[in-house]
Amino acid sequence: MKDVRILIFVFIALILVFGFFIFRNTLVNNSIFENYFNNYFTDSSVEEEIANSSRDFEENISEIETKDFVDKNEYWRERIELALAHTSCLELPRQEFPDNYYTGPLTDAHLHIPAIPDWPIGEQPDNESLIGRFEGPEAYLGFNIKMSEIACTIKNEGTHKNFAFFPVYDEDISSALLEIWDRTMKEYPEYFTSFIMSSGDDENLRGFPTVDSKTLNSMLRDYPSLFKGYGEIGLYERENGGSRSLSPDSKMLKDIYHVVRGYDLAVYFHLGEGQKNAFEKVLSENPDINFVWHGDQLSIQEIEDILSKHPNAYYGVDAFWGHDQDFFLLFVSGETKDEYLKELNYNFDRILNYAVNDWKYAVERHPDQFVWGIDRGDTVWNYDLDVGRAQVRLARAFIGSLNPEVQERIAYKNAQKIVRL
Repeated sequence: MKDVRILIFVFIALILVFGFFIFRNTLVNNSIFENYFNNYFTDSSVEEEIANSSRDFEENISEIETKDFVDKNEYWRERIELALAHTSCLELPRQEFPDNYYTGPLTDAHLHIPAIPDWPIGEQPDNESLIGRFEGPEAYLGFNIKMSEIACTIKNEGTHKNFAFFPVYDEDISSALLEIWDRTMKEYPEYFTSFIMSSGDDENLRGFPTVDSKTLNSMLRDYPSLFKGYGEIGLYERENGGSRSLSPDSKMLKDIYHVVRGYDLAVYFHLGEGQKNAFEKVLSENPDINFVWHGDQLSIQEIEDILSKHPNAYYGVDAFWGHDQDFFLLFVSGETKDEYLKELNYNFDRILNYAVNDWKYAVERHPDQFVWGIDRGDTVWNYDLDVGRAQVRLARAFIGSLNPEVQERIAYKNAQKIVRL
């Protein structure tokens, strides 16, 4: 029994000795690795190599960002100059009108101005990009129309101080557009009254028909005295899966009214269905802001009801289509001006009579709250001089049918009052 205990003791002792040597060798090996590791990463040449690599990486990133910035700036600069390029403009003889037409000053209170395109310069865009909302040939500033050409049409059609809806978007394009509108107003102040049409992502179901108040304020802050109005903003539901309708008394727009007030702007809306009560609430809550709206969402009786109760409300008459939807579609989606002008000339008296029967007495009952407009801009040929002159002829015939005391007010004086000119 004693021999067994001795054997057990010797066995345990051997295990302890063997374990000690294994532990010692592990420490030594770890120390060697640690020394190698520390020596490698504290070696000055290695440190310098790492620093140089980091510096090269940062410089490459900076160079890429700088090049991208320069390329974008050069791209937008070229787009700006193409949009503002000068074209010759012959001064044509004034149109002659019958004695019963209005022949005084005239302001178009509904003129859409196209934006510049964003596809690569020199590339032909796909056909879908050239099709407008109503399937007609879309206008793009600096591509198939220039500001100088639009100004020339306005000069020779005989309108002035037109409510120009200048588009500005919350994207890279924003600064370029603002510069274009600023230079446009400096060059053609007699032809345009500038409205900022700050549309939102209205082609998206989750989007909105306008940018928010913070974004709008940042746009206006860059050119604080450039704009006289905000709009046109369509509050109706967009077709084909676009944004939903936006109530005039929504929080989004209430925030915008504070911004509008700060810059002393008028507001131009295209109301949506069922928005009469909400709009009247806004008119009552903001008596110091002038609101203009248009569209066929309300009856003439409802329009007059609003005008009777709210002196800061104005309505834009521009539906001179003779109750003919096909004729309207010719104006917004026709391939060329020819068929539209042919139909207008052939049906001129019928279209005029509808306009007089619809609007004459409403205008005369509210002579200080109506303005006239064309609502052009859906197709590129809407800016053609022949089209402008035909629309002006129709407008002068209509205004000439009104009480003489009313004519100048709807022709231009009410428009001046809206923007406090």
